[in-house]
Amino acid sequence: MTEESLQTAPESIDAAPVSVPEPDDYTGRIIRTIIAVVAGFFAGLICFMFEGMATQSAGSSSGIFAILVLIAAIMIQKHVFMALRLRYTLEKKDWFYQGFMTFSFWFVTWTILLTGTAMNAA
Repeated sequence: MTEESLQTAPESIDAAPVSVPEPDDYTGRIIRTIIAVVAGFFAGLICFMFEGMATQSAGSSSGIFAILVLIAAIMIQKHVFMALRLRYTLEKKDWFYQGFMTFSFWFVTWTILLTGTAMNAA
């Protein structure tokens, strides 16, 4: 028997395996997302609670306070990450994601609360 007479199975070309993130990294990303959601919710709640006081004392509502609360909610997240011993040196895109998630939940929470009081007043 020679080497030429042996038949071998054709080599199949398999795709490269998809890299799966480490469980700790995956868990950390989920926790960071939950922190952004909670920060946005509380920022919207604070804006709603103090919006009534601002209109009663000054006579008109200013959006500056609401924007400052939103920025503070985004900036506080880094300190929460440090307290929870999560990776807090994130890239720009990760901070953009954190900011967007916080903004989204801030906006939705504040809008729902304002809509509820507008419907009760009518």
